[in-house]
Amino acid sequence: MTSFENYFKALKKALNRDDIYDIWPEFEPEYHEKEFAWTTLKSLGEALLLNCGQCDGPSDMRHNICVKCVEERSKIASEAYKKKIGKKREKWNTIILCRIHTEL
Repeated sequence: MTSFENYFKALKKALNRDDIYDIWPEFEPEYHEKEFAWTTLKSLGEALLLNCGQCDGPSDMRHNICVKCVEERSKIASEAYKKKIGKKREKWNTIILCRIHTEL
C-alpha cells in the first residue's frame, strides 16, 4: 500500500466514513490527450507512456477515471502509431502512467 493510499484510508477512518470512496477520492482529470510517446523497453516490448500532466489523480489503473483515460488515450496513440509506423497496434505490451516535468 502506498503512502497516499494509507493517507486516504486514514482520512476515511478519521471522518468515520468508510463509504465515501474506494481507494482514491474522485478527482477532475487534467491532461492533454496527445501527450504520449512510445518506446521499446528491454524485456517489456513496445511501451506506451502517457503523460498525466497536471492531473491531480493517482495515476492508478485501479481507479475508474484512470482506466477510462488510458482506454481513450491508448486508442489515440494506436492511431498515431499506425499513421507513423504503418502497422496497426491493437494492444500495448506495457502502459506507463507518468508525469513529465520540464524546465521552461
